[in-house]
Amino acid sequence: MKGICKLYHLETELQESHIFPKFVINYTKQTGSKYLRSFIEPDKRKQDGIKKYLLGRDAEQDFSKREKWFAEKIFRPYLAGVHILKYDENLYYFTVSFLWRILISELDKEDLSHKWYYDLIINAEKEWREYLLNATIPQNFNKICILLTDRVKENPTDLKGVDFYLTRVMDGTIVDNEPQTCLLIYGKFNKFVFWAVLKNYGDENTLGDVLINPKEGILNIPQDLTYFPICSFLGNRIKVVENMQYPSDDQQNKIENEILNDNDFWNKELGQSLLNDFNLDDKK
Repeated sequence: MKGICKLYHLETELQESHIFPKFVINYTKQTGSKYLRSFIEPDKRKQDGIKKYLLGRDAEQDFSKREKWFAEKIFRPYLAGVHILKYDENLYYFTVSFLWRILISELDKEDLSHKWYYDLIINAEKEWREYLLNATIPQNFNKICILLTDRVKENPTDLKGVDFYLTRVMDGTIVDNEPQTCLLIYGKFNKFVFWAVLKNYGDENTLGDVLINPKEGILNIPQDLTYFPICSFLGNRIKVVENMQYPSDDQQNKIENEILNDNDFWNKELGQSLLNDFNLDDKK
């Protein structure tokens, strides 16, 4: 398919680009179900993640190099139990490229020109694109964060499915509030939560443990996080997922049969997450 590459702004043969990296899709299926379900469209079973014609081959290769680095240096080591993770500039690049794709997808999905934050996200997209192309570190939209989650040990809230959301769900969106005091670009998969601050809320000095250095640094897990905008959003997002419509009876039967036919299901990460949420609810 011919079109304009969103990164290089040149006409080329566009690839079907994954918004969430392919290695994430593969891992999610291997440790859960062979099918993926969107909480927005629960009746649709998919064998692959969200794909859009966004990038040409050169841009895909640029992103693929950093995805491979992230998978080898951060993703797999952390999931294998490593809790001190050294990183270099590839982590910043990977995260910006992931959040940039989410931002582009949101802009493609609907007309946002009437939103109060439109100019901010347009300027952020331009600055991030310049960084992705030329390694020019962003000057205005440079607070890029990562939080690594783990199995939830306590749930003192009234929220359900906390472990499932924090350790399994793939999600991405623009985050704002009515007072117009907060703006984030947010994305997550498995036990990895990412966001970028596009408008300072006021306590950005609390981001120390989760802020990614553009050059190099160390992730020490567990991390300390008290930043109100993301903490509040995570609670609200879990509630949104909890209140989403359930699959139809027919689809629920298919899910049940798939679980019954998989003797190892409850030992997989998905099964462990569902069991943990059940046990956490039972303790309340």
